[in-house]
Amino acid sequence: SSLEIYNEELRDLLHPETLSKNIHIREREDGEIFVAGIREEVATSYEDLARHLERGTSMRTTGSTLMNQQSSRSHAIFTVIVEQQHLQPQGGQQDYITAKFHLVDLAGSERNKRTAA
Repeated sequence: SSLEIYNEELRDLLHPETLSKNIHIREREDGEIFVAGIREEVATSYEDLARHLERGTSMRTTGSTLMNQQSSRSHAIFTVIVEQQHLQPQGGQQDYITAKFHLVDLAGSERNKRTAA
């Protein structure tokens, strides 16, 4: 998934047609934080993953400054869930190992005085 936070609104960068009012940050009873209303995409190769990251990045809110033509104006979170499946011989139960990575890019931090942001 790829999420943008801009002016206190959430946006699904991989599915920009999703209305911001339908996306919410929630907490489960066990304390786990999750985003409701955002869709996940399946990637089965590095190329798939890179394509999703590039597509999400291209949808971000940006603006130009004196120091940077495309300064990010938003925070973005690209979440990757990696699942490894261990196959057991002769129809045994399958084991899964799962890891979750959040790649976070914060809004541009250029100084207003130097950049005319």
